[in-house]
Amino acid sequence: MDKTLQINKDTAIEDLIEENPEMNDVLYEYGLYCGNCFAAGWDTLEEGAKMHGLEDDEIEELIQELNKVKNPSKVK
Repeated sequence: MDKTLQINKDTAIEDLIEENPEMNDVLYEYGLYCGNCFAAGWDTLEEGAKMHGLEDDEIEELIQELNKVKNPSKVK
């Protein structure tokens, strides 16, 4: 994943975790245990989050938190 790109709902979970394993900590906070899941190989953030019952506003919050981890100086 390009470090200059922002994480969004279409970001592949596997790519996210491979780039920065610390992303698992944020995913865990939202009940997403993607690092241990076979589906992480093809699910996007939105797909995985919806399968685990997250609503659209919670998904947006999750994405913001992930972007803070990825680019701490670029996110307000």
